[in-house]
Amino acid sequence: MSGSSLVTLAAFLVAVLLLVVGALVWQEARRRPGRSEPAYVVDEAVEFIVARLDAETQGRLRGGGVRRIIEWEVYLLQGLAQRQRWRPVETFAGGTDASVDYIVGRIATVHGTTYDRRDVAEVLQLEAQYLVSIGAVGDPVDGTKMRDDVNTEREGEEE
Repeated sequence: MSGSSLVTLAAFLVAVLLLVVGALVWQEARRRPGRSEPAYVVDEAVEFIVARLDAETQGRLRGGGVRRIIEWEVYLLQGLAQRQRWRPVETFAGGTDASVDYIVGRIATVHGTTYDRRDVAEVLQLEAQYLVSIGAVGDPVDGTKMRDDVNTEREGEEE
């Protein structure tokens, strides 16, 4: 094989490879919806919250306090979801008295740090604002209605 035919073959193979890669990228782009789903990112939530806390509260929660509060709230919500898998878990953006008590208690027990209930409640309220800002908060869903909708869909598939 001569040098020029080897170069021509290599160029042809590179062109085929680029064509295949282009087709794969195009197919993947077609499959993805135009609007992505809301994504809760702890680091972004912490930044959002810290930027909106007053200086006094920031001082009291120094050393990762906001992150610690958020992580314990996520832990609480995951635990509720696991215990009640077949029933919807009623959660409210912004926390409840029970969630604030739980978070304050766990942080005191596990980390040996005590946070004021008002500071924890403020962090949870700001987290709710973060959830709204990313489009993750919607209208409450009635669990019974949701199950009825799923059952109706299944009946429609059987026909």
